[in-house]
This record gives sequence, structure tokens and C-alpha cells, in this order.
Amino acid sequence: MIGFIATNIIGFYIVFSSVTVITEENIIDYSFLHPQGKKYDFSDVVKIDAGVRGDKFYLPFTHNRGDFYYKVELMDGKIIDLNDEAGGYDNEDEHPTFVLNKLDTRLIKMGITKESSMENFHYTTESLDRMYTDQIKSILERK
Repeated sequence: MIGFIATNIIGFYIVFSSVTVITEENIIDYSFLHPQGKKYDFSDVVKIDAGVRGDKFYLPFTHNRGDFYYKVELMDGKIIDLNDEAGGYDNEDEHPTFVLNKLDTRLIKMGITKESSMENFHYTTESLDRMYTDQIKSILERK
């Protein structure tokens, strides 16, 4: 019984201790394997994948239809959804969507390949105000 409880506690720690922080200089990924954080320069980003989740089935408490995603693939193969896993920004008063819009502009100017889809964009209007959907649309349309 104690082993079962200990295993569950460790499992919850592994799952819930992962967070990514975006700063002006880099992306810092904190995880079970890197509790001090692993820093990635923006030049380590090799690919961007952005879009809006559709009608697919999602496990409870994970994602919903209409959720915006902004995934970056790094040189070491790690993929991070900056809209889902990011837990901190230099400017904490700014909404994450506005931060991602600025970051997207910066990464595109660096020549990083981006795949984006407007396919499920209409779902964002069901739960978000126009100022946020405009930011998401700007990110998805930027090439």
C-alpha cells in the first residue's frame, strides 16, 4: 500500500512539475529531468506548428475544442506547446496570447519554418473575446 501511494505521489510530481518560461533571451523548460531548467536560445527553435484544436476526443482536463496551440520543435527534438506548458513570462501583466504574437513575429523574422492552420479557427470565437481571437488569427496568418 505504501509503495502504491509513493508511486502515485512521484507520478503526480512528474506530470505536474513541468513548466516552460519564456524570457526576452530564451525559453527555459523546467521538468522532472531538469528541475533547475534547461535553457534554449530562440535560435534552437527549428520549426513552429500553430493552430486550433478541432472536434477530436480529448481526455478530460487536457484540451478542448477551440484551444489554440503554439508548438515549437527544438534542435534536440523536444516539442513544447508554449500556449499549454508556458507558465511564466517576463511581462506578467501581458496576456500569453499577446506574448506569443510578439514571439511569433520574432521567430518568423529569424527564418524559422512555420506550419499553421486556420481550419478550426471559428471555434475560438465560441469562448474568447475578439481581442484574443484577433491575436490568434494574426499568429495563424503570419508566414
